[in-house]
Amino acid sequence: MNGPTGFDLSSIQHRDTSVVEIRHPVTAKPVGVQVEVASADSSLVREAERELREQSLARYQLNRGAALTAKEMESDALELLVRRTVSWSGVLEGGKPLAYTPDNARRLYTSLPWLRRQVDEACADRARFFVDSVSSSSASLATNSD
Repeated sequence: MNGPTGFDLSSIQHRDTSVVEIRHPVTAKPVGVQVEVASADSSLVREAERELREQSLARYQLNRGAALTAKEMESDALELLVRRTVSWSGVLEGGKPLAYTPDNARRLYTSLPWLRRQVDEACADRARFFVDSVSSSSASLATNSD
């Protein structure tokens, strides 16, 4: 008799963060800036999403059931991206290193839409938060032997 068949789900390894290599918006060449972002499955992001939902609900109740405006939704999306940003390296402003702070991230994501778009798209790519280490022992084809 053969052993169990299927796929061992515990063999899939998740990472809480991933590094985004920022590229020039025209040439697509790396510019030497790296932004570390948290996975949607990380406790950091889950807590941030929960807080933002609670704030949205409070605004909804305060406004007597009026729907969120597009501006409020955009503001919430920016805030979530800021909270997902864990760190960065290689960011210069006026020729001097710019330390990562939530305020600096918020300012750059607002003033540089191309930067925001790259980081946001990387966050949406859930595959980047998993280790690519499928081994032959973790996947097996179903076999029948009579």
